[in-house]
Amino acid sequence: MLTGVPNRVSALFAHPLHSVLRELNRDLPRASKQQTTHLPALSLWEDAGAIHVEVDVPGVALADLDVSMEKDKLTIRGERKPGERSADFVYDERSFGQFERTVTLQEGVDPAAIEAVLRDGVLHLKLTKKPQALRQKVTIQYADGTNSASAPVGAPDASATGQDGSGS
Repeated sequence: MLTGVPNRVSALFAHPLHSVLRELNRDLPRASKQQTTHLPALSLWEDAGAIHVEVDVPGVALADLDVSMEKDKLTIRGERKPGERSADFVYDERSFGQFERTVTLQEGVDPAAIEAVLRDGVLHLKLTKKPQALRQKVTIQYADGTNSASAPVGAPDASATGQDGSGS
């Protein structure tokens, strides 16, 4: 080991944060800064009238986001750009760069009725379902064409008893 010679590597290992950095770095995969990718986390759920998507995009400017819908594919693109950096940077595990997430949805989403809101670093999307894609109650009829709602369950219908309902 060289003594008395300024060595930036030795100075880094002597830094008070070295033990913390070693613990943080222990389980991280090795990758060069040119190869890092940013893939934001995504949540997806559905209710009776819409499909909801939330995407974590902290640090992504609104101008750097793009949401598009083509047929049954929802695509979210963006770019997280690094801020200004000092020359004395010690450690960095934040990811930057372009990303793209594509989700294949069931058909029945109205592309003209997609709502998108960026709030607190989370992109909230509401994809309204087309009316024909909404769950609808189906009326069930008896085989003779009478409506199930008009006769109580278990009650004989008039045609089966030979009564015409006139009381005679």
